[in-house]
Amino acid sequence: MTSLDDKRLNAKHGTSGQLFAQDGESVPVSITHHGEDLLLVVLDRAGEFVAGPLNRLTLESIGARGIVRTSGSAELIEANLLRFTLDQTAEVVQRREFVRVTAAKRIVFEDEEGDVIADALTVDISGGGLLVQVPRSKDLPNEGSIYFTLYLGLTDCDDQVNGTVYIVRRKQDNQFALAFQHISRADQERLIRFVFERQRVALKVTRGDNG
Repeated sequence: MTSLDDKRLNAKHGTSGQLFAQDGESVPVSITHHGEDLLLVVLDRAGEFVAGPLNRLTLESIGARGIVRTSGSAELIEANLLRFTLDQTAEVVQRREFVRVTAAKRIVFEDEEGDVIADALTVDISGGGLLVQVPRSKDLPNEGSIYFTLYLGLTDCDDQVNGTVYIVRRKQDNQFALAFQHISRADQERLIRFVFERQRVALKVTRGDNG
């Protein structure tokens, strides 16, 4: 019989995530594995969150295989420290390489000398790559690494993601399917959080949820 610890190894939480209450309120947390339980340090609005019920909670984070979701209950140990006990085995909600969301974000491509090749927009974004719309007057090189800066925030100063990509295929209307070649773990986690939040909002709109 497979133990809970054996199952958890297949869907292990990352070191940071979001803790959701039953009413949908959430707080960012740092996560430490401690035996069969998890220790959660609430990073923001701890007093407000722990004032509510600490049962029927949901913990979500970015694990090695993708987005991990676990239901459970918590016990307040200190002012901003919770012991989280799992109600069930952690679940990998989405594998990062398959989750894509539609998003029009600015992305700038450069060559090795730092010269701008194209200033473009994304069509969709995932943790493993991008579909981009490049202006018709521009082109991307067929071979080699292409340096990029992707702007996920509302301004060019917010949430920049940097790395290199390569072309998987060219599509009609000067669209390019790109795969990440080199990207830091922190930037990839930022991308996956962005994708997951966009997906969450889309699902709420589809269901007609309020708040």
